[in-house]
Amino acid sequence: MSFFILISTGAALTWALSRWWSLQLDLRACMRWGMGLGFLFTGTDHFLNAATRYAPMIPDVAAAHALAWVYLTGAAELAGGLGLLIPVTLYRRLGLPNLQKQAGIWLAVLLVCVVAANINVALKGQTVQGLDFGAWYFWIRPLFQPIFIVWALYCVGAWPNATQRPPQTSGSRK
Repeated sequence: MSFFILISTGAALTWALSRWWSLQLDLRACMRWGMGLGFLFTGTDHFLNAATRYAPMIPDVAAAHALAWVYLTGAAELAGGLGLLIPVTLYRRLGLPNLQKQAGIWLAVLLVCVVAANINVALKGQTVQGLDFGAWYFWIRPLFQPIFIVWALYCVGAWPNATQRPPQTSGSRK
């Protein structure tokens, strides 16, 4: 839920600043900036608080390599966040495909994978350093994962496909 507040605030600030500077960013672009900034924040936090905040969240089956998983997911979050924020024009100048879409898709995959850590915390009744909201928070947190996954896919046009045309109605035939 705190991640939802973080990315929503980032999207709202992006929207406000785009209006201030007359950039007129659309909803997807503002949401992409919110998610990109959110993942840059959380990815950095993975490296700053790996042992105290994130390693205890790792399920027992992967606990032997908890720090490696934390660093791997932190690096993935940083790469995904940067992938969302680098302008398409820069990708084109470098002769690269639009990696924003790939970043959004892979962040959605990452979000599917890390839901196990969120469920693990709720089942064990753990708390997470810096997130002292009570046990209810950790039971609600996994319910937000589908929202984040849809957000990641929507903001890059991966779902629903931004280029699809709506089906014609039966009354529009000639």
